[in-house]
Amino acid sequence: AEAQKEAFYCSEEEKVKAEAQKEAFHCVVAGLTALTGLGFLRPETAAAGSSTPAGIDPFFQFNPVCPASDGVFRVGQRAALALAGDQNIENYRPLINDVLIRVRTELCVLESFSRETALPFVKEKGLGWVLPIHETSETYLAGVVFMVGANFILLGSTKVVAILAIYHDLSLGLLARGTGRLLGMATPEAEEEKREREFNELMEKQMAEVKGLMMNPLLSRDDREKQTTEVNARYAAMMEDTKAAADVRAKGEETSALSKARKGAGAVAVPLRLYGKASGLFRQGCEVFDTFCSRYFVAFTVTYIIVKTAHYVFFPTILDGVGKQLGA
Repeated sequence: AEAQKEAFYCSEEEKVKAEAQKEAFHCVVAGLTALTGLGFLRPETAAAGSSTPAGIDPFFQFNPVCPASDGVFRVGQRAALALAGDQNIENYRPLINDVLIRVRTELCVLESFSRETALPFVKEKGLGWVLPIHETSETYLAGVVFMVGANFILLGSTKVVAILAIYHDLSLGLLARGTGRLLGMATPEAEEEKREREFNELMEKQMAEVKGLMMNPLLSRDDREKQTTEVNARYAAMMEDTKAAADVRAKGEETSALSKARKGAGAVAVPLRLYGKASGLFRQGCEVFDTFCSRYFVAFTVTYIIVKTAHYVFFPTILDGVGKQLGA
C-alpha cells in the first residue's frame, strides 16, 4: 500500500510537470507564429535589415505618413552617420533613433493636422462655420472642436518647428549671409560703394568747415567769403584726386584677372545673401508664430469660445436680418 501511494504521488508530480512543459511549448509556438506573421523571422526581412549599412536602423523601410516630417528624420539619420560613421555610432543607435523618431512625431502631428484635417475641411466646407450669421449646433461644434484641437496641436508642434528653424539659420543661414558679405566686398559694386563713401566723407568735412566759418562772428563778410572759397577749392582738388585714383584702378582692373574674379564673386554672392536673408526671415517668422501660440493663442481660443457660445445659446438668430439684407 505504501509503494502504491508513493507511485501515485510520483505520477501526480510528473503530470504537473508535463502540463507545465506543455503550456510553455504552446506559448513558445504562439509567440513564434506571431513574430512570423509580423515578418521578423522571414528570411527576406532579415536580409533587408542586414543590407542597409547606410541606415542607423532599418527605419528606411517603413512607409511614412508625413513626407516632410519623414524628410527631416532622414536628414537627421544621414547627418549622424556622416558625422560619426556607421561603425562608430553602433553604441548610440537606440538613443539617436529614439530622439529622431520623437522629433519626427512632433512634426508629423502638425503636418498631419494641416494636410489631412484642416486644409481638406476648409476646402470642402469653407470658413462659414468660424463666425456664421446663423449659429447652429454643427457650426458651433465645428468651431469649438477645431480651436481647442488646434490649441493642443500648435502649442507643442510649433516650438519644434521654431527650434529647427533656429538650428537651420545658425548652421546654414548665418554661413550664407557671412559668405555673401565677404564675397560682396570683392565685387565691382563694392568698389563703387567704397568710392561713394569716400566722397561722402569729404563732403561732410567740407560742410563742417564751411559751417564753422559761417558761424564765426569774428569774421567779416569779405574774410568769410575768401576762406569759404579756399575751403571749397581745397576739397574740390581732393575730390578730383580721389576720382582720378579710382579711374586709374578701374582701368587697371578691366584687363586683369582680378576683374573676372570680382564678377564671379558677385554672381555667387547674390544668391547666398538672398538665401541667408530668407533663412533669417523664416526663423523670425517661426519665432513670432511660436510666441503667439505659446502666450496668446490660449486667450484667443477662450475668447472665441465665449463669443461663439454666447452667439449659439443666447442669440443664434439675431443676425439673420443682416444676412438677408446682405443676400438681397
